[in-house]
Amino acid sequence: MITLALDLPTQIGYDSDDPMAEGEVGKAGVALASLADAERVLDGIDLGKVGFGFVANCIGAYALSVTLALTEKRGMDPAYLRHFRIQNDPLKEYTGRDTYIFPVNAAIELATDVVEYICRNFQDKWYWQWIPQYVCTAQMRWGGVSAAQEIGFAFANFFTYIDSALERGLSLAEFVPKMDLHSTPDSDLFEEVAKFRATRRLWAKLMKERYKCNDPKVLGLRISVYTAGNRLTAQQPLNNLARITMQVLAAILGGVEHIWATAYDEALALPTSESTRIANQIKFILHHEFGLENVIDPMGGSYYLERLTSQIEEEARYWLEEIENMGGVAAAVDEGLYYREQLKGLYKYQKEVESEERKVVGINLFRADEEISIDLFQVDPEDEPRQIQRLKRVRETRDNKLVQRCLEELGEVATKKASDKKVNIVPAMLEAVKAYATVGEMYGILRKVFGEFKAPVKVS
Repeated sequence: MITLALDLPTQIGYDSDDPMAEGEVGKAGVALASLADAERVLDGIDLGKVGFGFVANCIGAYALSVTLALTEKRGMDPAYLRHFRIQNDPLKEYTGRDTYIFPVNAAIELATDVVEYICRNFQDKWYWQWIPQYVCTAQMRWGGVSAAQEIGFAFANFFTYIDSALERGLSLAEFVPKMDLHSTPDSDLFEEVAKFRATRRLWAKLMKERYKCNDPKVLGLRISVYTAGNRLTAQQPLNNLARITMQVLAAILGGVEHIWATAYDEALALPTSESTRIANQIKFILHHEFGLENVIDPMGGSYYLERLTSQIEEEARYWLEEIENMGGVAAAVDEGLYYREQLKGLYKYQKEVESEERKVVGINLFRADEEISIDLFQVDPEDEPRQIQRLKRVRETRDNKLVQRCLEELGEVATKKASDKKVNIVPAMLEAVKAYATVGEMYGILRKVFGEFKAPVKVS
């Protein structure tokens, strides 16, 4: 499975040569300014055998369009991709990460376009390999919220997407089983195991209560995780291997279906190939060598864990209701609820570390006078000018009259969508992508139609 993390300019809809992109091209991920970049990055990879996907949230329609255009160029039926996964969770950006573009409600509808398009167009035996959306809470937990808040906030976001898809006429069975909750295991082993147990239990209850659903495929929430990179230390980075191992263990004991493990050097830089390989081996060793796959819910029945599970579930329901009482996710974003709670959590954690109430090896306990030197990943300074030259060649060699027609059509569709949210943006964007329109050209048009999000100031 190849997951393409995109650089910051691409994530927020700017071309690599835009003044806003200067200094950030190719740093946090791959620059994907046009279909030509995807052709280059995925050249030689058989997408019928190797799954791939995007961490794309406010540009979900673009990521899907690039995928469909690429498979068409290769003469491949996209329904037979080995596996395709797209995050497509713009609410993640307004609640802790900040690579947003449009106002909240517009972003939700554009994300729903992706879900609807996939559900309507790929109904075959391989369709279940498509993940059109998954809800991410890692950025909120890393930002400082508690385990219970992570669940409550996640469900508020998740139900917002569900309601939006239901308004399009989709059924729960068509899309919910393909989604998952993408969480993160923090440092308290027992609390994290209890959190994952509480998440599944509360989910099943709420799906029955709210949507009157008894379909086991809908009730059985799938959970994936990315381990807690925020708990890794730049000091004594090899100690992070122990932290990562315990986080992976918590996820396995909590019944998580899929795990991405951070690399030990991520507090210092993007991971190297070797540190990434070691991170993957940690989860394989725990899973295959220690018998953890032999039993489901191995910690169930423990008095402490059962009590903790119930406590977290109760608190999570409280925070979900808090958001709903405010008027929903968009209102909670405007009121600064998510950031306010994150700031409280970050402040509390930092005070505990500084007072040594919370022990962190290498920070306030067992500090080392000398640090071990490790090889770190470094971005080639020539990457940005090379990417800008590639983009220049695309603009020079494409059919610019066709591009202009496609961009005009995209603008017309977006204008219709602004007054009728059931209009789907994907077909028009797909045609523009196939003509080699750039991400900046397309999202520049959408910015004019939908406007841009302004961050709230009420966070105190």
